[in-house]
Amino acid sequence: MSSTLDRVATAPTAPPKAVSSAGRTNARRFLPPVVVAVLAVLIWWIAAVLVDSLIFPTPAEAMASLVEDLGKADFRANVGDSLRILVLAFLASTVVGSLLGLTLGLSPFWTRTIAPIVYSINSIPKIVLYPIFLSFLGIGALSRFGFSFYAAFIPMFLVAVEATASVQRIHLKMAASLQVSWPRLIRQIVIPAVLPALATGMRMTFGLAFLGLLLAEMFSSSSGIGYELLRNVSLVRMENIMGTVVLILVMALPPTIALQWLETRITSKYGGR
Repeated sequence: MSSTLDRVATAPTAPPKAVSSAGRTNARRFLPPVVVAVLAVLIWWIAAVLVDSLIFPTPAEAMASLVEDLGKADFRANVGDSLRILVLAFLASTVVGSLLGLTLGLSPFWTRTIAPIVYSINSIPKIVLYPIFLSFLGIGALSRFGFSFYAAFIPMFLVAVEATASVQRIHLKMAASLQVSWPRLIRQIVIPAVLPALATGMRMTFGLAFLGLLLAEMFSSSSGIGYELLRNVSLVRMENIMGTVVLILVMALPPTIALQWLETRITSKYGGR
């Protein structure tokens, strides 16, 4: 019994220096964005005071208008509508783009054939093609979803194609010589190799999906946060405009941080493959 207690008492514990080092690392990671955000708010406030204009609001006035808007049921319904379409469009574009990109990237012939065409389509300004979505899908949630999906799908598809096409061919040849089954090839060779690129693509395409949704709602819609923003612009209500912009930033920040964390974890685990 005494020997057991001695072993427990002498068991290694985490060095205090390691714990403090981890804390400093986390502080260095999160402190710069916080400092930048605080400086941005201070610059905004100072600029509003110096301009002393009835049009340009201070952060306090913008937040007060945002709180007032959030107290309205119609405004909350529009925000919820945008969030619902954004989540569906982002998930659909990520899944469909990744699967199609993986399938196409495994074939050098189809990669050389189709990828240049998709790159050409991607170079066209997205808003130019929105009337096509209106013509086929009409004015409503379906066209907003379709345009948001399109804005995120093509970049995600291209990322998946390029990542799959860059898988080392020596690994694929070795798997073929060993007669590795197709599901096992995808699961053990292709997916681990492309996961870091797909994680980066997810982080990038979330912002593109959000941008596509806002453009669709501002272009022609009677609901959504983009519609609210454009309505405030037409009425020249600067406090409401700035408050809505702050709300959009708040809506985009948590998913972006989560996707960046996921990208870091996946890259640290599979990046060396």
